[in-house]
Amino acid sequence: MNAGGTSHLGPWMGAAALVAILILGGIAYWYFGSSPGATEPKTIGVIHFRQQHDAFVGFKKGLEKYGLDDVIIREKMIVVGPDLPVEMGRAVGELLDEGVDLLWLSLELQAKVALEMTRERGLDTPIVFLTRFHDPVEYGLVESFRSSGNNATGVATNMIPVVQRTIEFFKEINPEAKRIGIFSKGFQVPDVGGRFFEEWKTQAPRFGMQIVEYTTSVPPPEAEAEFHRVAATIKSGEIDGLVHIPGHFYDLQEKGESELAIRLGIPMASPFEDMPNGGHFTYTDNFGLSGEQSVAMIDKIFKGAKPSDIPVEYGAESILILHLGRAAEADYDFSDNMLFIARHKLETDADFAKIEYY
Repeated sequence: MNAGGTSHLGPWMGAAALVAILILGGIAYWYFGSSPGATEPKTIGVIHFRQQHDAFVGFKKGLEKYGLDDVIIREKMIVVGPDLPVEMGRAVGELLDEGVDLLWLSLELQAKVALEMTRERGLDTPIVFLTRFHDPVEYGLVESFRSSGNNATGVATNMIPVVQRTIEFFKEINPEAKRIGIFSKGFQVPDVGGRFFEEWKTQAPRFGMQIVEYTTSVPPPEAEAEFHRVAATIKSGEIDGLVHIPGHFYDLQEKGESELAIRLGIPMASPFEDMPNGGHFTYTDNFGLSGEQSVAMIDKIFKGAKPSDIPVEYGAESILILHLGRAAEADYDFSDNMLFIARHKLETDADFAKIEYY
């Protein structure tokens, strides 16, 4: 000790204390920050089509609503066409290889591929899906609405009332309507809209309507030219309305059909996801709301629930949307009832950008 009684070890003891603090801090970080129980941002693999943009918007809004806005999204958009099965398989495989915590799929097609691939790989990666044009039980996605019996759950569209109500709208526009035209075999990707088309063929006769099919046997690469060739042969008075079936080899076929309906002076119904390019009205699930609805399921899964314990739900709301501008071009009027109950009445194509999905 020096004359003042102060130890020469003071500075060394201070340094030693600092080292001890750093070591203890590192141990604490390793134990609490890097241990298996640490909370890390979840990753969700998303596969969707451009046509399901509204559902994706609702999905992202749902993440915010349930406090999941720190989730990392691995997004893949694919295009409907002849190579669709290959593209879906590739997208699902890449997301599974990345080790995502959950798959959110905007259509039943991706869900079916994902179920098959997780089963083949022995994975239990949760899957939350939306269905649009198939019943999820009939399509093989789930065992029942109460319990899927597997690693999936989701929100489904009930096609029967959608098709029935759409037929009623055709009758409201033209009480004498008898014949509804549909571009079917050769103009459709069967796995996408085939079941929806079958529902139209089932329901139309019950309302005194006949389905008039337009078909082709040309290969898909010639689909656009073939569509225009067939459309040019259809004469005024041949059909009283037109229905667009989703999933087609010619990417903007809905636009060509809409132009045909205008030329013939008849109404055209299309699924909402195809309305920006073609169609005069749609009666549909509010897919934005369904996207948000599905996030409640994701929240439960991230809190420990199994998908098989979360019942499949129907979409919470169906809405009617009218394109007044296209109807005016076709020179017919929507019924007063349709104008009254419509959620959105669009004057021009630019009005689609103004649609709020809630």
